[in-house]
Amino acid sequence: MFVRPALCHAAPLRLTAALFAALLALPQASAQEAPASDDDALPQQTSPPGDDVAEDANAEDVIASRARAEDCELVASLMLEQGPVLACADQRVLVVREGSMEVRRAAGPIEALLPAEDDVWVITRRQEATLLSGLPLPSGPTTSPEGPAAPRPSAPSPSTPTSEVVATVVESHHGSVIVDMGSAQGLQPGQHLELYEVKSVRLGDTSESTERVRTLAIAPIQSLSENRAELNLGINERVPTGALARPTPQESTTSRLTPPRLPGLARLSFTLRPFLALGTVGAGSLSEASAAYQFEGPWTAELLIDPLAVGFSRAANLLAVIGTAIISYDTTPFQVGIGFGTTTINSTAYQSGGSDTGGFGAELGFAISQKVRLGALDGIHVQLVNNFFLYDGAFRYGGTAGGAQVPAGSIGKSSWIVARGGAGFAGHAFGEVGLKVLARGNGDHGSLFFVPTVGLAQLRGTREVDCGSGPELPSGEPAPTGDQRCYVEVSQGGPMIGFQIEWRP
Repeated sequence: MFVRPALCHAAPLRLTAALFAALLALPQASAQEAPASDDDALPQQTSPPGDDVAEDANAEDVIASRARAEDCELVASLMLEQGPVLACADQRVLVVREGSMEVRRAAGPIEALLPAEDDVWVITRRQEATLLSGLPLPSGPTTSPEGPAAPRPSAPSPSTPTSEVVATVVESHHGSVIVDMGSAQGLQPGQHLELYEVKSVRLGDTSESTERVRTLAIAPIQSLSENRAELNLGINERVPTGALARPTPQESTTSRLTPPRLPGLARLSFTLRPFLALGTVGAGSLSEASAAYQFEGPWTAELLIDPLAVGFSRAANLLAVIGTAIISYDTTPFQVGIGFGTTTINSTAYQSGGSDTGGFGAELGFAISQKVRLGALDGIHVQLVNNFFLYDGAFRYGGTAGGAQVPAGSIGKSSWIVARGGAGFAGHAFGEVGLKVLARGNGDHGSLFFVPTVGLAQLRGTREVDCGSGPELPSGEPAPTGDQRCYVEVSQGGPMIGFQIEWRP
């Protein structure tokens, strides 16, 4: 935390007036003072002038030695009883105490250090640029150079300088930040702080540049101590260590409907949906797994396995899998992408009579996926994934999976209601509703989501049976004599419960 007091133009005038008054008073004091006789004169104890010189030299040596040790280009210094205070050209302020040193950072180039009551004024220089066309015109009539000069406006009292209090973010983790400013600097619980960073931006092809302020977040104070304050960030708000903070009257920037997309973020997710097969003795699971990475630009790479389903029963063992690698153009309001992979085929309409999965009886085919999302990933959105597979030299429709998500405001600030479902020739169908809960973090690195769900699930497939009269192949054509194969549709399904874990390392 540091304080930038505004320089007062009245200080030089008051100092000059005080010196002038002192000079006028010197002759009068000399005239009124009676000369003392030699007998009445008392001896005065004075310290040798060499002691003061040695003490000053020692203080200068201590300051110079500390400046060299800290690689500080010294611009100002002040020796206090507790130890020296050094101002560096790189805007650092070194406060040296017995056995320790504290480093502060000023908001601009440091001009001087002035003692204050139990504190130190740090005088900084601040530059502003204004276009000539933007300067205000005088409200009254102008006077010629020969006319009488207008009276100079009175300057504010130096006892109440205008100041801007700026703090630094010293810690940032799991959706909360801590700044080095607290109740001692006038902050109050619930007060809003603007968290921002200042960057230098070049103006065209010239060497000139300007400073640009970028607001990262505005958040209220949750916890407050004398010299520290903790703020909880909104969903997907990111503030790094070293960012600046200052009080602001503006409202929080957090948004539950459209939280921003975070670049440089990985997402790992796994969903388990076990179910019991009704009408037979069996069980299965219709699971899902994904791994995605959001690049710095508006691109996301994702490996998606949906469904990852397997079922076991007396009638048959079933397998349904669609695995694709998807590249998407991904922004906050929408996402659209395409992927390629493989899929199982569990339908007599598109089976040739063989099996690529052993005892599961399913065939494999080349798959293409289309993915689209309308809305923010961690806000309100709808999402669809269409699958197609290549069969007999032509693309066939393979199925669709989709979902919707809305914030659950009445349940909690970090929860969403989700509804998902899907079906296709891979051999699966399901529907579920659930509650998505942010268990840790704010959606950035280190965040953890839990999604419990309930619904229905079904797996479908085929198995070979003994042929009766009129056997047919999967294509519907009569089987030739000696090569008779018959297939029947089998399915397993029932109520399911699901649980999803999503981690963002």
